[in-house]
Amino acid sequence: MDYSFDDFVGGHFDYDPVKKIHTCLWLRDEKMDISGGKISVSDIDVLKDHPDTDTVTISGLRQDTFEYFIATYGRQLKAIRFFKNKFVEDWSMLGSLPQLEYVNYFFNQRISSLWDMSKNISLKGLCINDFSRLNTIEGVAKAPALEDFRIGNAIWGKLVLDSLLPLSGSPIKCLVFSGKDIVNKDLTFLANLENLRTFNFSSNLYTTEQVAWIAANFPNISGFAIKPYTEYEDTDYKTGEKRKAGWVVGKRKPHLIFKGNEEKLKRYADNYEMLKKAYKGVLYHTVFPNE
Repeated sequence: MDYSFDDFVGGHFDYDPVKKIHTCLWLRDEKMDISGGKISVSDIDVLKDHPDTDTVTISGLRQDTFEYFIATYGRQLKAIRFFKNKFVEDWSMLGSLPQLEYVNYFFNQRISSLWDMSKNISLKGLCINDFSRLNTIEGVAKAPALEDFRIGNAIWGKLVLDSLLPLSGSPIKCLVFSGKDIVNKDLTFLANLENLRTFNFSSNLYTTEQVAWIAANFPNISGFAIKPYTEYEDTDYKTGEKRKAGWVVGKRKPHLIFKGNEEKLKRYADNYEMLKKAYKGVLYHTVFPNE
């Protein structure tokens, strides 16, 4: 395995740009439909012919075939992409794989909690997207070597977490939340993430005041929305003209085309800097007593 977690999550790790084909071993029902199909033991046993393969994508697992897959081949693998295995109910057997480095699980409708990661001593990257029943990340801090944790929505935009507080004490360096919402938005867990350097979330997840508090007290942490406003290149659908646009950071803040709104953007930026100065060194619950 000689690729990054970004490559693994994006699927770029298994693409041969010369042959223009994906070379990663994909275990699946050859007649699978858009839902992921239903994989058989014989489909999984294709791995018997690839004893040196340490990275796979797998689709269509049920609980029985999930358990067979992990029990039979799990210790061979360093990276597993679970793609459309919506009926798996219990993924606790993943905790028996000390050599496992990356897990990327997309789409599940049954799992409601994480597994015990304390024995996953090699696990460095975990990405979870589009889980309809998962509301808690309790236990993720038990992963002793975890560096990159991403959770949220890739397609459906429905995942809501109870809180990010269970991350307290985790060794993670990168945290990405792309879900719909977080019920308890208490940010005090950041003080107990000594290695965190990247924290990405949508521009309207937190209030402007909360984001300014992060920037003021954790200057070593950067992120897509830890700034006064985001920026991207937009296209005027009428003229085709390229133009800069972005979201002002903060709950219920507007989207603006930069040209013609320079004064507004300056006011938002000045206010953001003022908040940072006011919050520097101030405890979170002093600023936000109701959180």
